[in-house]
Amino acid sequence: MQVHDELRGGGRPAGETIDKCGSKGIGQLFRPESVAIVGVSQKGGFAAEILANVKKWGFAGPLVAVNPRYNEIDGVPCFPSLAAIPHPIGLAIIAVPSSAIPAVLEDCESAGVRAIQIISSGFAEQAGDGLNKQRWLADWAQRTGVPIVGPNCFGLMNAANQLIAVPLDFHSMTVGGVSAILQSGTLVYSLIVQLLSRGIGIGRVATVGNEACLDVADFIDFFVDDDDTRVIACYCEQIKRPLAFIRACERAAEKGKPIVMVKVGRSESGRKAALAHTGSLVGSDIAVDAVLKKLGVVRVDTVDDLIETTAALSSTKRPRGQRVAVACYSGTMVSMLSDFADSCGIEFPPLPPPLQARLAAVLPEFGNVSNPLDLTAQASYDTRIMEESLEALATSGAYDVIVWCQSYPTCIDMSSVLGRALTRATAAAPDVIFSVVSLAGGHFHPNPDPKNPMIEPKTEINGLPFLEGMAPGLKALSALMGYAKFLRERNPSKLLSRQWGPRSASYEAAMRIIREAKSEILTEREGKSLLALYGIPVAREALAMREDDLARIAQNLTFPVAMKIESPDIVHKTDVGGVVLNVSSPAEAASSFNQIMSSVRTRRPEAQISGVLVQEMAKPGPEVILGGTFDSQFGPVVAFGLGGIWVEVLNDVRVLLPPFDADDVKSAIGRLRAASVLHGARGAAKIDLDMLANCIVKFGTLCTDLSDEICEIDINPIILASDGTGMTAVDCLIRRKTINPD
Repeated sequence: MQVHDELRGGGRPAGETIDKCGSKGIGQLFRPESVAIVGVSQKGGFAAEILANVKKWGFAGPLVAVNPRYNEIDGVPCFPSLAAIPHPIGLAIIAVPSSAIPAVLEDCESAGVRAIQIISSGFAEQAGDGLNKQRWLADWAQRTGVPIVGPNCFGLMNAANQLIAVPLDFHSMTVGGVSAILQSGTLVYSLIVQLLSRGIGIGRVATVGNEACLDVADFIDFFVDDDDTRVIACYCEQIKRPLAFIRACERAAEKGKPIVMVKVGRSESGRKAALAHTGSLVGSDIAVDAVLKKLGVVRVDTVDDLIETTAALSSTKRPRGQRVAVACYSGTMVSMLSDFADSCGIEFPPLPPPLQARLAAVLPEFGNVSNPLDLTAQASYDTRIMEESLEALATSGAYDVIVWCQSYPTCIDMSSVLGRALTRATAAAPDVIFSVVSLAGGHFHPNPDPKNPMIEPKTEINGLPFLEGMAPGLKALSALMGYAKFLRERNPSKLLSRQWGPRSASYEAAMRIIREAKSEILTEREGKSLLALYGIPVAREALAMREDDLARIAQNLTFPVAMKIESPDIVHKTDVGGVVLNVSSPAEAASSFNQIMSSVRTRRPEAQISGVLVQEMAKPGPEVILGGTFDSQFGPVVAFGLGGIWVEVLNDVRVLLPPFDADDVKSAIGRLRAASVLHGARGAAKIDLDMLANCIVKFGTLCTDLSDEICEIDINPIILASDGTGMTAVDCLIRRKTINPD
């Protein structure tokens, strides 16, 4: 039985089970009327710790244990089986050896258990017989429709109803809007405890373990509809159902609910296996990056970044732009902020002249009026400097985000000089986002010092938590601004899930070309016929099978021409002497024909040779490399960049995921380091960027149409005429996924 939908080698979904494994009943996991813990004993262990937590935090429903050796455990009634429990069972938490799971699930079915959490290990993570056990478990869930989280998971949490079913001893519990989906139990402590210690409230937490039944996509989909969840934090090692994941993330974006994700498992294997040039440039992790970016998922690399970015996005406030001003009272902070900004994705626009004059009138003579702004140490006790400076920044209209940078993570007394200044500035500019970021990380101390009482200690400002550490804090602010920009620019007509929609009008003709190809790698002529079918301009050309054909061909083509060996067995033609360029006459063409044939037959005597391809030379100009790879999970990935040193040495490429339009392409072109070459730098002619963008859009359609049929495609190069008269795809490589048996 198929439990998870799959993509056939980066193509379209091979199948999908919509309500598999009780996914519609996920709410029962978090809102059970009662809890039974199976396998708990007086000897301790995870199950005993979970029982203690559920009891400690005051879960309101009945709590029982299941173990035939006891009548009670830690004051909790104990029954010999689930079927023996006299009341309905909302959630069964199972902690028995994997070999005993079938019997326990039979007991669950008899007792009418409505949801199950399995913390037991010994399943697919151990391979061998563990795989069979996990398949059986998935089959059982599919048959019964009972939602199961796990196996090999760390548990669940719902702070709202005090269901704390994880084996961790929390010192505090605050209800809030952060929900989490974690494929690692360790992250429960690393993420949740840190957030709670800073007064940031938790909603629901799911550790998914092996994802035998319910997976990351299911829980994202559930949290999207959970009104109490404002932000979803994820630690993800794998994405089992790409299309379901994509659709869940698109729903989250539609509702403006951010997802912050650590996605591990970076791999070079796909890069090493690629034949096409762009395939070697676009590794599997770049594809994941592109997917998450298109979905609006904020990807972070470390747990520190996950904590700070989740904290920032837990605020409901969204910046209206990306202009940031920073104030502090340390020249050292100014220097460090300036150094960190670029790597954190933040820019500090200069202060406008009127604002400079206004600040200069307030700051001491030894102050430096710039952005970041050093208010000098005098501001710590001078109310006028602090209040008027922050208000001037906020009301200038020049900035969307105002950051106060402090030395270490601590609360702010709102009755202090700084506290009053922040209160005044936020009131004066309600549309501006204010943030407090500490230079150093560490542990927040949100409670007032008894020896130094504060009127109103704060660890958030207008709902935005204070952020710890300069680099994680600035990255979190960058993510907050980036997510707001994503929501403003999001276009529902270009959803990633649409790439699995109807194919274009060119598809049937393209399939005929694919089916008629005799080899895994299409010949250049076959490849170019595919390109032409989708409206991508190619050079005029003809195939000379014999020297005698050249006279006829010369009448229809304009010299100079390029001549290339045509063989399904030869990918790299220059390596075997199979290319001659700038052939200027019919006589030279005849000589070149014989030269190519002789060289190739000597170096590759076994190769099947169709003839020599004669093609008009393209007009000179900048070269662009354009390619498509097909990610095993997410389908077609289009990459492009300027040829030559830009791609060979600097890896200056940009990646797009279909569907996209010409505006998306032009925006990506603008982010190339070599973009100035296309804009006519140093006296060069300006390239027709509209034509190039439309060409790449057509290429994206080709890749989407043929994602089931081809695994690599490379156009290297497309030459853009310097006189602005057009462009020409002069060479291409296309590799099929399967070889035609004919």
